[in-house]
Amino acid sequence: MESKNILWSISLSVIGIVTIILIGFNLVEIELPDIITRIFSLMELIALPVLAFSTVKKIKHKA
Repeated sequence: MESKNILWSISLSVIGIVTIILIGFNLVEIELPDIITRIFSLMELIALPVLAFSTVKKIKHKA
């Protein structure tokens, strides 16, 4: 597996898992501490450009 695919997989997993955690806690109406919410949001903000970059590289490699 190439490094682009590993980055793509990890960033997609991070975004998915963090989103499920945040939505899950919101659905059961459990309020997370502010610092935890900020850390999760920061993780998503870091993973998003990595996902975009690795997706573009993955598409260019196929073409």
